[in-house]
Amino acid sequence: MVNNTLQDTKAEPADSALGEINQLFHRQYAKRKQHFADKITHGHILLIVRMDSRLIACCGDSISEYTVNGQAYHRRKALSHSTMAVYYTLLQTPQPNAAALLHNLLVQLKHETGNAVGQQLYSATQQLLSAAAYDGTVDHCLILEYSRKLEPVFAQLMLQSATDETTQLLLSLDEITEQFGKATADTFFVIFGGPQARYRQLAKQVFEKWCQEAADIVVDTRHHVRYYEHGTTLADAVELVATALADRELAQTFLGHADALEQDVLGLVAKQAIKRCWQRSKKPAQ
Repeated sequence: MVNNTLQDTKAEPADSALGEINQLFHRQYAKRKQHFADKITHGHILLIVRMDSRLIACCGDSISEYTVNGQAYHRRKALSHSTMAVYYTLLQTPQPNAAALLHNLLVQLKHETGNAVGQQLYSATQQLLSAAAYDGTVDHCLILEYSRKLEPVFAQLMLQSATDETTQLLLSLDEITEQFGKATADTFFVIFGGPQARYRQLAKQVFEKWCQEAADIVVDTRHHVRYYEHGTTLADAVELVATALADRELAQTFLGHADALEQDVLGLVAKQAIKRCWQRSKKPAQ
């Protein structure tokens, strides 16, 4: 497979003096972004970043970390993953090997029967494996029955996890507010994502509600709460917010609306252009 990569078009059109003008714009734009990045790194802006199991507050050289997802959260997550491990093992592993793997899994699950959810999960898994061993095969109906029994288990695990995470986020936000004393208008929330776009939706909703209920100033929540699916470092968060600040300034100046660069600029006229082009392309042949 050919390893194609994104092409750099900052110097286009290469056959014209306009290419040099384009480069000039990008250099000056980069300088403006650096201006905003400097404001962040010098502590004029508070960054609150949700990443891995932590919430990190960064204001200049001062950085504080708070654990959001503790051992209880990861235990619940592992419990939910155990059911999917059972499903995939039965689906993809020869029966004798699957039996040995799942016997070990069941032994480990037995240690989680101290709570009601763990007991339900252990009982449902034990029944499934007993039925599969008796039949010598895994009928789809067995899996559906297993899934049905697990519905209340998943509901409890999800509610407990969401409640725990929300509680920890609010406690941390209270501590951050007391420690740094920054106005909400000078605070940006960045959520780092994961392999799925749905990741960290709870944190995003908590931050949005926190902004909406801020007593110090009316804040544009969409501007101050940012999702970065591929972010991994604080430097990524600084770059994201510096870009947002530069783009907002540029959009307000040239496009008359601060949010205009929150989308592809051509998206502003997309419907009209598509309609025109579509009509032309669909004209019947003469």
